[in-house]
Amino acid sequence: MFLAPPGEVLTALELLSRRGFEAYLVGGCVRDAVLGREPDDYDIATDAVPEEIKRVFSGYQTAEIGIRHGTLTVVMNGRPIELTSYRRDGVYSDGRHPDRVSFTKSLEEDLIRRDFTVNAMAWRPDGGLVDPSGGRNDCKNKLIRAVGEPGERFREDALRILRALRFAGQLGFEIERNTHQAMMREAAGLSRVSAERVAKELNRTLIGDFAANALRAYPEVLVLALPELKPLLRPEKTNDGIWEQTLIPLEGTPKDPALRWAALLLFCGKPQSTSGGPVPPADSQECSVTLAESILRRLRQPRMLTEQVITLIRHHEQRIDPANLRLWLSSLGPETAKKLLLLKRAGVSAKEPGDTRRIEQLDSLYMEAVRLLDEGLCLSVRDLQVKGDDLLAMGYQRNRRLGQALDELLRQVLTGELENRRDALLKAAESLLPID
Repeated sequence: MFLAPPGEVLTALELLSRRGFEAYLVGGCVRDAVLGREPDDYDIATDAVPEEIKRVFSGYQTAEIGIRHGTLTVVMNGRPIELTSYRRDGVYSDGRHPDRVSFTKSLEEDLIRRDFTVNAMAWRPDGGLVDPSGGRNDCKNKLIRAVGEPGERFREDALRILRALRFAGQLGFEIERNTHQAMMREAAGLSRVSAERVAKELNRTLIGDFAANALRAYPEVLVLALPELKPLLRPEKTNDGIWEQTLIPLEGTPKDPALRWAALLLFCGKPQSTSGGPVPPADSQECSVTLAESILRRLRQPRMLTEQVITLIRHHEQRIDPANLRLWLSSLGPETAKKLLLLKRAGVSAKEPGDTRRIEQLDSLYMEAVRLLDEGLCLSVRDLQVKGDDLLAMGYQRNRRLGQALDELLRQVLTGELENRRDALLKAAESLLPID
């Protein structure tokens, strides 16, 4: 393995070492290095207890969030570095945090309390790799395996059930059989996990490089958190292929949370209706909108994400073409409209993979949208070259008709009937001037 930590991280290791403490890089950065990937961040574990860590880094900005569990964040040259004392955990009565944490001088004790073997490795420049649970071998074999007795790990924190799915989606790994069996046995523990923590794991799962493959392999894990999607997995003939129709669009969208959630929930209202028969096509989309909104609100997702996902699902079947592209960019906003084009493209790839003509049209529309936005397309009344005061000077009254006139001018600009030029707009506004 090759690991070249940033200078600030090496400095942190060295400062602890100079004061006589042991310190290792641990967790995801070591796993990523073993896999030949560039780590996103770097965490350090040390035999120094929190008060000792504070003294070592007294000259630096620190954040004590997590200090109750032995974690201190040090900021060095603008880089946050998480430092955690070696510890052994007590009972997890809340299914999230240990009731009591005791510190230890043993790195191995610290590593064997962790969730999965691929995250239970440590490394330092002069000490090499420490791997008591076989994480390096599991990386080689592309396996997510719980450390120690799997059931115990998931009873400690049931969110680890979804973390296993997330790592499968991020890394493209399989979940080891005994680990998977324990996940399903301990699934009831997820009821004690907060909606916010569940949402965070699902968000990270969906934007993984291998998200569709993970959901294809382990849909039963996903529906532990999203039971509303269970009907998509039923083997009845009426539902044949719906889950795959869901995964192909997800596979074909960029790694954007709103796009991936929209793809996942696009057909969630398509299976059986409450009356037992299939949902009529005209109602299926609105059913999906209603169900998706319920899911996202239950998970307490951010309002902006929820609204964008709902908008994408609601409009994904509507036609976008060169004649109305500007109207879509205006009505939905540029970012949401561009995402809608990407979602529609992924949907065509799923339902009609041979329809290259429509795919090419959507690609062309997307590029045209980018071009228009780069050129400063007029998208709202604020962008018009005339303002309300200009219309008031022409004889308009400050009432509803003023707003209606501005809206009509914008519509004509967006449809290409008018150029966004002051003289052209004033002339058009004059023709719209109400006669009282």
